[in-house]
Amino acid sequence: MLPLLGLLLLIATASPIQAAGNTEIRPEVRIGVLAKRGQAKTHAKWDATADYLNQRLPRYRFRIVPMLFDDIPILVKNDLVDFVIVNSGIFVDLSIKFGVRRILTLTNRLTTEADNSQFGSVIFTHRENHSIRGLSDLKKKRIAAVHATSLGGWIMALDTILNTGLKRGELGPVAFYNTHDAVAQAVLEGNAEVGVVRSDTLERMAKEGKLEISMLRVINPQRHPNFPLLISTPLYPEWPFAKLPQTSDDLARQIAIALLELPPEHLAARNAHITGWTIPENYQSVHDLLKRLSIAPYDQADQIGLRAIIQAYGGWLLGLFGIITFLLLLIWRIARLNRTLKANQRNLMQNEEQLRVTFEQAAVGIAHLTLNGAFLKQNQKFCEMTGYSARELHSLNLKELLLADDLSTGLRYLNEIRRGDTRQGAVELRLKRADQTAFWARLNISCVRDISGQIKYLVVAIDNIDPIKQLQEENRLSQKQQELILELAGDGILGLDLQANHSFVNPMAARLLGYEVDEMLGRNSHAMWHHTRANGEPFPEGECPIARVLRNGVTHRSSDALFWRKDGGSFHAEYTCTPIIEEKKITGAVVVFREVSILSHNS
Repeated sequence: MLPLLGLLLLIATASPIQAAGNTEIRPEVRIGVLAKRGQAKTHAKWDATADYLNQRLPRYRFRIVPMLFDDIPILVKNDLVDFVIVNSGIFVDLSIKFGVRRILTLTNRLTTEADNSQFGSVIFTHRENHSIRGLSDLKKKRIAAVHATSLGGWIMALDTILNTGLKRGELGPVAFYNTHDAVAQAVLEGNAEVGVVRSDTLERMAKEGKLEISMLRVINPQRHPNFPLLISTPLYPEWPFAKLPQTSDDLARQIAIALLELPPEHLAARNAHITGWTIPENYQSVHDLLKRLSIAPYDQADQIGLRAIIQAYGGWLLGLFGIITFLLLLIWRIARLNRTLKANQRNLMQNEEQLRVTFEQAAVGIAHLTLNGAFLKQNQKFCEMTGYSARELHSLNLKELLLADDLSTGLRYLNEIRRGDTRQGAVELRLKRADQTAFWARLNISCVRDISGQIKYLVVAIDNIDPIKQLQEENRLSQKQQELILELAGDGILGLDLQANHSFVNPMAARLLGYEVDEMLGRNSHAMWHHTRANGEPFPEGECPIARVLRNGVTHRSSDALFWRKDGGSFHAEYTCTPIIEEKKITGAVVVFREVSILSHNS
């Protein structure tokens, strides 16, 4: 409202001026121009046209009046302008409502080599928006347009979008930004997903350095003969130069002649980005477009009829609408509940089938038990492991499968589960088969609870670990046998780590060296029994053959080494030092030795 008040004040206070040196007053001719890119841009684009007319028709003073979309009907209705330059859709509306008549149609300068008296809309999105590829993807997308009455900035694009089969109600919210520049900026800044501007807007903004066209992607790109600009719609007649009914026909003829003679290279043509003006185009296609969309001036009949119906039957219609809405909501709710119920039933059946298959085909024996241990059901694997049939197990209790020696362990474990001392655990014990033979089993028992937390039943899983137990027993016997062999061995045997510390000492080695086994473990071998040469000089550990074996991993044998006892005595020994190599790495060594002669002396 404030821009309109300012414009009205400016028009009302404008007065004719006197020519220099002449008392004759020149009548002012006001040319209203749609400010599609703002008032400043409008003056920059069209003031040169007013100057051109001032030169061609010096009896008059021509002035450009920028008009915002919503201000146009008010300015025309109140005769505040004499001529208008507006988009074709607004012209059609003004021609029917106020008798405005076209006298010329502008010829748009498309490129340096091409012009055209038609234009269209460009529908575009940001190049990074990969969710929009075609017009069918515009459902529920946020749209930025110029104005509801902007032919290139909305109406043409709307008709093209609806021709794909989309409904108006399926489109997302439409925000009108009043200028084409603001629409492009809204898409670039992410405030809208889709933008609509008239053809030539993006190219002009790119030329002005306001955007990079490569940042945008045209939706539904079209190609028309002799039209090299980006476009998404059919072509419609360009803007007309039109006169109001009260404007002189003679003045209109003079202006038409002057504008038809406007040279393409004139400043007025260059600033307006046109090559000139031509005879009026046929605007019937614009009438048809507005009729299809029921847009002014072709919206009044439907509105009046609808208003009359509402006034006459508003109460009944409101009640009927409420009843229908309630029934539809009820039907929708019932249908949704039925779909949900069927989906839940399908999921339940699928889950039950998956559980049944898992239960039956499990690699371990699984059974369901009452809290007292009675069998409820079991899988085939459980029957195979115990030797009982399913019918036989249903008459038994888990306690009857436990060996007497393991009964107390099994019952204690079962009681802990039932009391909740442990939710789940495992125990190893022996179970009796149907033929009374026993096998080792690992039992895992867990609780299944209801929504109140009470135990419904127990789940027991058994795994036959007889092979593991047999292997453990074999290992135990083998280890015991090895220990016995080492205990009775006639040679001393020492295990060394990488630092030459004792990691193992057999009794014979400790006896030959005069130590107890525990005295030697963890202590350095060289410092205990290999520290001095026969002549009494110290034997550096770095020169010791045993240390060399630990370094290079090569077995060393000696038939006349000098070993020292705890009491200071020494003896000649024959020994073999063999490296221990694991995964290609030296981890220690084994020394096997025997006494070959004894030279007892006290140091």
